[in-house]
Amino acid sequence: MKTKFFFIIAGLLAVLSSCTQVEQGEVALKVYQLGDNKGKIEVLGPGRYANHWFGYFTYKIYPTNLQQWSWTEAETENSPAGEQVSFQAEGQNLSADIGIEFEFISEDEAKMIAMYRYFKREPKEIVSDFMRKDVRSFFNKVVEKMPVEMVYATAKDSIRSEVQKLMADKYLEHGIRIKEITYLSSIRLPEKVQDAISAKIEAKQRAEQRENEIAEKEAEAKKKAAEAQGESDRLRIEAEGRAKAMDIEGAALARNPQVLRLKELEVQSQMAASAKGWQTVVMSSGQASSLLNIGNGK
Repeated sequence: MKTKFFFIIAGLLAVLSSCTQVEQGEVALKVYQLGDNKGKIEVLGPGRYANHWFGYFTYKIYPTNLQQWSWTEAETENSPAGEQVSFQAEGQNLSADIGIEFEFISEDEAKMIAMYRYFKREPKEIVSDFMRKDVRSFFNKVVEKMPVEMVYATAKDSIRSEVQKLMADKYLEHGIRIKEITYLSSIRLPEKVQDAISAKIEAKQRAEQRENEIAEKEAEAKKKAAEAQGESDRLRIEAEGRAKAMDIEGAALARNPQVLRLKELEVQSQMAASAKGWQTVVMSSGQASSLLNIGNGK
């Protein structure tokens, strides 16, 4: 009798000690698998919950904080080797290491229940079985009609943005917010394609450099031409000014002959002052004037 009682107590203790702990930052879905409540799902917050010894229900635990996962060529903490995302453009096999950030919409019980009904997976399995496949599919969809060079260079960021939008739209319907899709590496190309693109880029850079040099020379030539034109304009303006002054002076003399006579006297006076040993004889008006040497006769 004592032995039977011991086993009963031990069984009760085993049942009571078999519990599921839901920590802070987690939410649990209590999924009924048997009985009249089969298929029912309850959302539970942090706490300690007893397990059913016969599997009448089970608990599925999901984090409430932001999740970060990656798919990489080399092995990392949460990615085995060879998990890089591959896709095709112009028949060429491309790949890249890709990271994803997401969160479960844990504040909405209805969305959490709908999420589980759709995926029926725990977080790690959702990432590996669904998200990676969808990311790869959306990359292929976005780049399928693009030239390889465009995928590799000019459209790289827009491709990532479009894939992120497609993922966000799909997963929001199923209780998960996709926060960001990121490149964790450059896009990898076949070696021959990489070499061809690199050579084309170098040739384009050399051509642009040559165009810049030609543009600089043309700008310098235009500058010199402008300077020469400016000097020509200056000389022309000065000449026009002198001609105008002469015209004004000529008009004034024509109006007043005495001014002309006065200028003659000024010129003769200057000549007399500068010619040592010479004397100036000024003739009366209407007669010619001359300069006579009346020196020593030597």
